[in-house]
Amino acid sequence: MKSIDWNEVARSFKNTLSLRRTKITLYMAMVLWVAVATQMIVNRVFQEDIKITEAFVKTNTEEMQSSIEIAAEYSSGDLSAGDKKTLICDLAAKMGLTIDKDISVWEEGDRSEFYYYKRAKKATTEIKVISVGQEEDDLWVMKHYIIVRLSIQEGIAGIDKYKSVLEKAFDKLKVKDMQVTLKYEGNQEGDLTSEQKHEVAQLLVDELQGEIALEYDEGDMYTVYAYTGMLKEYVTSMDNKINIQIAISYNEITNKTRITLATPILSDNW
Repeated sequence: MKSIDWNEVARSFKNTLSLRRTKITLYMAMVLWVAVATQMIVNRVFQEDIKITEAFVKTNTEEMQSSIEIAAEYSSGDLSAGDKKTLICDLAAKMGLTIDKDISVWEEGDRSEFYYYKRAKKATTEIKVISVGQEEDDLWVMKHYIIVRLSIQEGIAGIDKYKSVLEKAFDKLKVKDMQVTLKYEGNQEGDLTSEQKHEVAQLLVDELQGEIALEYDEGDMYTVYAYTGMLKEYVTSMDNKINIQIAISYNEITNKTRITLATPILSDNW
């Protein structure tokens, strides 16, 4: 009978433990790396929104307010009236908004709108589900779109929270072609000179680490389009990437200059 080499057994057992420890170490390292990477992405997105807010604060405007609009294609095919109302109620709940009246309905031909509008002391909210009949691949189909607009009348800091809440809600709905527009507004006393308008615009662009692409001064309206790599959304105009729009206008009646910052650009629906 062959004798057992206990030293060999010990070495084999030690090697097995060493290999297992290596695998565990590598697994833990991978888990930690994924966690850190995920947190970095979350922090970056959060910081992008905060950076826009902080930049606008530096314009030293008064009566500041902020707005957000999110629009996206929801689905094609049949969607009942009950489905549309439920969709509006669910989005309202995500925003902490209580539906306290009937959802309005407008219909004409192959187009319909289910919408809820609420004005509070410091905010207004509008949620819409729009259905439009259109031809696609030689077939007539119904397309459904969701639009949410929120305006905070006094202050601009809270809009960051609602942006995050709404984007998550839209992601869960598995929408297509989601477009997000943020807008910040404030007033300065008096009529700014062309140089002062440019200084305000340059301040905002610099704070967002961007570059001015287009600049228009029409006297009563001064507009700047710029691009920053800080923001993922952008539009293309005349071969220029644009995701910052600054509009400065003077109101003779109030003797105030209105400063507006939008990203990526002002929506036609504002």
